[in-house]
Amino acid sequence: MTQQKATLTRPDQLEQEHKQQLRRYFDGVGFERWAAIYGQGELSSVRRSIREGHTSMLAQAEAWLDEQTFPADARALDAGCGTGLFSTALARRGFAVTAIDIAPQMVHAAVAQSEQAGVRERINFVTGDLETIRGSYDVVACFDVLIHYSQSGFAPMCRRLAQSCRETLLLTYAPHNQLLAMMHWLGGHFPKSQRRTEIQMMSDSFVAQTLATAGMRVCRSVRVSKGFYHVTLLEARREEAL
Repeated sequence: MTQQKATLTRPDQLEQEHKQQLRRYFDGVGFERWAAIYGQGELSSVRRSIREGHTSMLAQAEAWLDEQTFPADARALDAGCGTGLFSTALARRGFAVTAIDIAPQMVHAAVAQSEQAGVRERINFVTGDLETIRGSYDVVACFDVLIHYSQSGFAPMCRRLAQSCRETLLLTYAPHNQLLAMMHWLGGHFPKSQRRTEIQMMSDSFVAQTLATAGMRVCRSVRVSKGFYHVTLLEARREEAL
């Protein structure tokens, strides 16, 4: 019986260990790398392509938001806010924003970003993982976070985001294709200073089915590809709101 119990709890233990690894990475060397990518300084060609891809993705997400009308007191969640680029964009559009990130250094950088943009009072910053999310929001955004999780971790976190969303969900995932798999394999052979964290690819059908179990339908999606940055950005909405 004891052995069976240990076997049953092992997947959860592995997910917790994985979260701890991500927290250490993004609060350490990962913070330095990604803060540089999200910034304005000079970069290597590999990291520059990631910055360009990420910038293009954010611009598309903002364009989709600008096509919609939200109430004056609309609330938004930026789950995995990083250095706060999208949190700031949401606050500038009048949202009351909750910005959460697993890494304290990322949150500190996001606070500084909001202060520089003059929107600090519109953003509530939280250090924690997606399991600490509370409340419901008109808009939920989660960019380049779920790409780090296998299906067993991706599905429950994706559903949690959907359950927190009253209207519009924006998220990215790594699409599954052979070319992308080869690029990630090649990326593993770059010098350590150039490497990204491991990326987990998902099929479009798996993502759509996962969201459907939480009552959301994918309305539109777009592939964003630039150098070593490859994601699918999607917009999903509640079935009853369509």
